[in-house]
Amino acid sequence: MKLLKIIFENGVLFDEKLEIDFFSEARVSTDEKHELIHLFNNFYANRTLTFTGLNASGKTQLLNTLVIALNIIQAKSINYSPRRVIRNFGTNNILHLDNNKQVKFTIFFYDETDGNQTVNKLESIIARRFDEDEGEFKYVFVDEIFSRKNVKSIRSKKQIFDFTSIKEENIITRNNDNKYVGLSSDVSIMNIFFNLNEIEKLYYKDKLSYTNFNILSGFGKIPHELITYLDPSIEKLEFIVNEENNTVRVILKFVNQVSPIELESISELNNILSSGTVKGIGLFMDAFFTLRSGGIIIVDELENHFNREIVSTFINLFLDRKMNPNGAVLIYSTHYSELLDIVPRNDSIYIVNKKRRISIEKFSNIIKRNDISKSDVFIKGMIDNSTPDYSSEHFLKEIIKQRFLTKVGLEHGKKF
Repeated sequence: MKLLKIIFENGVLFDEKLEIDFFSEARVSTDEKHELIHLFNNFYANRTLTFTGLNASGKTQLLNTLVIALNIIQAKSINYSPRRVIRNFGTNNILHLDNNKQVKFTIFFYDETDGNQTVNKLESIIARRFDEDEGEFKYVFVDEIFSRKNVKSIRSKKQIFDFTSIKEENIITRNNDNKYVGLSSDVSIMNIFFNLNEIEKLYYKDKLSYTNFNILSGFGKIPHELITYLDPSIEKLEFIVNEENNTVRVILKFVNQVSPIELESISELNNILSSGTVKGIGLFMDAFFTLRSGGIIIVDELENHFNREIVSTFINLFLDRKMNPNGAVLIYSTHYSELLDIVPRNDSIYIVNKKRRISIEKFSNIIKRNDISKSDVFIKGMIDNSTPDYSSEHFLKEIIKQRFLTKVGLEHGKKF
């Protein structure tokens, strides 16, 4: 399975209709084909999706919404969130839905299970309702419509997403078929296709919970080359699992250190290793599994705790066709415009903006030229709302001088 497009409608925080393309819309030259994921015929998908914008522009909320879409297409509960488990926040209302209000996800994807090449469309209507049994509000599927067509009927890019002439036998509706009666109200009908092995399941890894909290979990044997790349001072890092009491001891030894350090839990590593090393081990290991499976990994603020070279290495794992032969996709957000220069395709970059509501626009729709640096476009303010407002910066400096750097201001500050 390869995602082609996700459409989100009626979201409270977003424009009425939000469209995110995995599909490569711009023309693909012969030299560019190696940079992309080949789907079928002369159609390709991007290996990375980048979301960039100012602080508080809505990047994290956008990625949260994408996680719901990924939960739908993988037949996970749409109420599940790793963030809820790790931080114990209680019930999440990621979509900010009022009771009984509805939103709609439309997900297009390509599949070639058993050699049957198809483009598929899943329309999912979701509402938030009170669950009497569990005593809390939950998301539920109000209805779903699944449509399928063979790629042989597709001759142009426009036809990929056109399902107006689909035959009735290729359309399945959740509420009109008795075989979906036993399906959980918060799990998509995709679960039926997976159980029947009619569609290949999508592997994806959601790393949004680890944006500011770096926690290592069990990965088995971590390659020493990865550890050395992130921290050359580490000579040995070993995890010893006790299956009887389900505990993990850690053996850590630094270069030129006489005796290793023994830790009783993985969490103690956070007190010794840098945040970048801890994050890097977890993130790179998840990336390795994603590359192997040809799935999707989603990361918020990719540059957080990393220097530019490490971020560049991470992105290039997905852009390099030799490292990424199975068509894995990296979805990430960033504040740093310099990282955009790594990305070869303008149609894989989205600018996130928030005025009254959150909106997105493809970089390729704003800047048509390919002969200038993407980072220069941002630094020079060629895109509206891509850099902090000068007047806001001026007023901030003035209040600092008046409030904190003058005698009157300092005396006033003593009162607080």
